[in-house]
Amino acid sequence: MNMTLKDIAEKAGVSMMTVSNVINGKHNRVSAQTIEKVNQIIKECDYVPNLSARSLTSKTSNIIGIIISVTKQENEESYLENPYVSTMIGAIERELRYNGYYTMVRSVTQKEDLNLLLRNWNVNGIIFLYPDSDNLFHDFLSAAPCPIAIFDNYKNYDGVINVCSDDDKGLYLSTKYAINHGHSNIAFVADYEGNPLLTERLNGYKRALEENNIPFRPEYVFSHSPNYEGGIAAGKKIASFSGAITAVVTTADICAAGIIEGARLSGLRIPIDLSVVGYDNLQLCQFTSPKLTSVSQNVRQKALLATRLLLEQIRTGEFPASPHVVMDVEIVERQSVISLF
Repeated sequence: MNMTLKDIAEKAGVSMMTVSNVINGKHNRVSAQTIEKVNQIIKECDYVPNLSARSLTSKTSNIIGIIISVTKQENEESYLENPYVSTMIGAIERELRYNGYYTMVRSVTQKEDLNLLLRNWNVNGIIFLYPDSDNLFHDFLSAAPCPIAIFDNYKNYDGVINVCSDDDKGLYLSTKYAINHGHSNIAFVADYEGNPLLTERLNGYKRALEENNIPFRPEYVFSHSPNYEGGIAAGKKIASFSGAITAVVTTADICAAGIIEGARLSGLRIPIDLSVVGYDNLQLCQFTSPKLTSVSQNVRQKALLATRLLLEQIRTGEFPASPHVVMDVEIVERQSVISLF
């Protein structure tokens, strides 16, 4: 038979409120002897508190919502299959679990999705992946009932933790790396229009070209989604330039893997005919052939930092002293770029 709070109280000879205080850590209201006695009975009876009921009474659930905001057009795609997203969520979940918190992952397309979630679940904090700063996220902020952390947003909202990477520098480094290996005909792959993050990366690409007196060529910008399918399409188009393009930089490792595949399907050899540089330095860089040179934005550390800042705010009730962080990036050299010298 499952033990209840009432059963534990009767067995210990104390009130239900006393048992509740012990379970919820309110030990200043209970003697050390009673705490020991109640905990011993809980252990012997293998009693597990009802977390739903506990969250209603204590106003805390130890649940952190991870929100992935997507457009209605993208809603059919499972974002958990995206290696960047899954790496981020994995790092966040692990840190939350180590700190006694539970994770709720939810994709949303409109503000009502968020309102419904908040009406039905007592979350202690929210972490946004891909916040839509112009619509959903901006509208939600005014009614936000808990601490919030976001990634890669170019507007630093008051009261919101924001962890970014130096996106301009990231594409500057990858483009500069290709230039330093003798390449001047370098393509860029990402549908950057309307996306501040990808536009920053395009600016880094342009800056590296300009500093090295290489003209920017709009026809070398391929506006495909930075995913595997978009990469395949871009790789095939790059191959159609008949060797004019010798290197390509992109904004995601999964897109780089697609470019490699698309180029190969069109008869190019990697990196002999086409050098490729990825972005994120995810584990998949080890699994491509050749192994992928990539820009590291230290994805796991980025996820950990935002999570720890959020937990600090939840525990202390105070906004972190340094809530807006821009993390550095670096090139990780492997095998996917050949020197033309």
